[in-house]
Amino acid sequence: MANGAPTRSRVRRYRARVNSDDRIPKSSAFAAALFSVLLPGLGQAYQRRWRAALRFATPLFLLAAGFAGIYVADGLAGLLGLLLSPLGLSAAGILNILAALWRAAAATEAWRQGLTRGSGVRATLLSSVALAITLAVGLSIHLLVGGYVSTASALVGGIFSGTEEGDGQGGATPPSWDGTERLNVLLIGVDQRQGETSFNTDTLIVASVDPVKGSVSMFSIPRDTVDVPVPASAQALYGSTYNNKINSYYSSAKANSDTFPNGPAAALREMLSEFYGIRIDYSVMVNFSGFKQIVDTLGGIRITTKNPIVDETYPAGAGHLRRIRMPVGVRTMDGQEALIFARSRHGSSDFGRAERQQQVIAAVRAQTDVEAIAANLPALASTLQDAIKSDFPQGDLPRLLELLGRVDASNLKSIVFAPPVYQTVGADERGYIIVPDVEKIRRAILAAFAAEPTPDEVEEQSVEREAARIWVLNGTGRPGEAGAFAARLIQAGLEATAPSGITPPEIGLLQTRLTVYNGAALRVPVTLALIERLMGIRAVEIDDPSVTVDIQIITGADLSTLNE
Repeated sequence: MANGAPTRSRVRRYRARVNSDDRIPKSSAFAAALFSVLLPGLGQAYQRRWRAALRFATPLFLLAAGFAGIYVADGLAGLLGLLLSPLGLSAAGILNILAALWRAAAATEAWRQGLTRGSGVRATLLSSVALAITLAVGLSIHLLVGGYVSTASALVGGIFSGTEEGDGQGGATPPSWDGTERLNVLLIGVDQRQGETSFNTDTLIVASVDPVKGSVSMFSIPRDTVDVPVPASAQALYGSTYNNKINSYYSSAKANSDTFPNGPAAALREMLSEFYGIRIDYSVMVNFSGFKQIVDTLGGIRITTKNPIVDETYPAGAGHLRRIRMPVGVRTMDGQEALIFARSRHGSSDFGRAERQQQVIAAVRAQTDVEAIAANLPALASTLQDAIKSDFPQGDLPRLLELLGRVDASNLKSIVFAPPVYQTVGADERGYIIVPDVEKIRRAILAAFAAEPTPDEVEEQSVEREAARIWVLNGTGRPGEAGAFAARLIQAGLEATAPSGITPPEIGLLQTRLTVYNGAALRVPVTLALIERLMGIRAVEIDDPSVTVDIQIITGADLSTLNE
């Protein structure tokens, strides 16, 4: 065009550039970078650069959607199982690094775009420093995630090592479990002190999980059991039966590695499989000292002592003894108390001890979920790795956690074999011994596997799951009234206590009062219905934030005639 006039195309390009600049706000480069550190693509959206925002945000949204899909389909247990598998842990580490690089790239790109609008040298320098600080803070998240992944990898690899003790002995790993058949796991409790290589397995419990019903049956092997049949592979060493106490079989197998090349835990599994007539798939060994730390880290467990425990000779270490007194009632036990409750032998039978051990396991399962384990994983990591060893294949962990997520804590059946399934309970030159009737025990196990829980068993399991807090106060003025009635409720399977030092608002009541507080009627309906049935009265619902129990009973003069 003449006289230097601009062409139409140049005008159009200028207008487009001006319009584009007008559409993008004169935003702070630091603010845009900060937003993209928070969420890749957010800084670009702040700059109204929608295509760039979508480009940076899409990969992370797809990743989050994938995790959300797994969570919806399989729950937290399924998601954790996938992440804790060998492939999942490796993938998590790689994805964490890639996400960190992507976050840094998004923040840097948003920052650079924010500087294209005439930023001075000083502004650029200050913004660069701010960017570096922002990236350092943002990427620290990935350092934490990386540490968590590293901790989980070490923990899982340490526990599910494929060996029986994690000491390189190299026990043969059992065949992979397909997730559809009944899973039978041997729980081994040992009191292994630092530096000890020989020890007794004082706790032996088989936990059998039905993946279809989501139920668990537990049955204990008393530590003093003798004359247990042994498999053909061990008969050259022991004959047809193991004549010593069963709690010494592990150490004996460990000392005879030529006979048991797969290790002592595999030998114990094989022997108990022969004994019970069922396949025992895997073993889990728990050290008692580690068990205490686990319970403490999880905040303790609530246990109902149904019968008083009196033990004058409980071992206190270094050859010392201590006196144990545990009255009837409900209490939150720390690790040491829970261990004493489970291990005390004197003042009760070996069968009572086995029942308490199963009670502790049930309490841990009922009061600890996958979420609690995940939340406490960093604190639990070193303890768990030292306390628990298993030959369960790490690759099967996703199926195992998914199964545990489906198991209802209320659908747990405890079986303690007692006479007449034992031929002899007494003493000989071997000390206190228990001689089993092998055929009766095998039949009892098969019957337990096949039987559906009775209505009474379902109610009992529901009551245990609800774990209602029940107070009994004395409204009669007669000494011991509240404690006596609390004991009656405990015998009925309820967690009741008669707190000392708490006086009801009225004394000399003619009628017993039953009160349920703060909406607990919806939280503990089975427990409430059971108490109403036992007492023959209806509860009154009250809201009172100062009351911390679920159900309160104030005894009246009519208590002796109730439910007679």
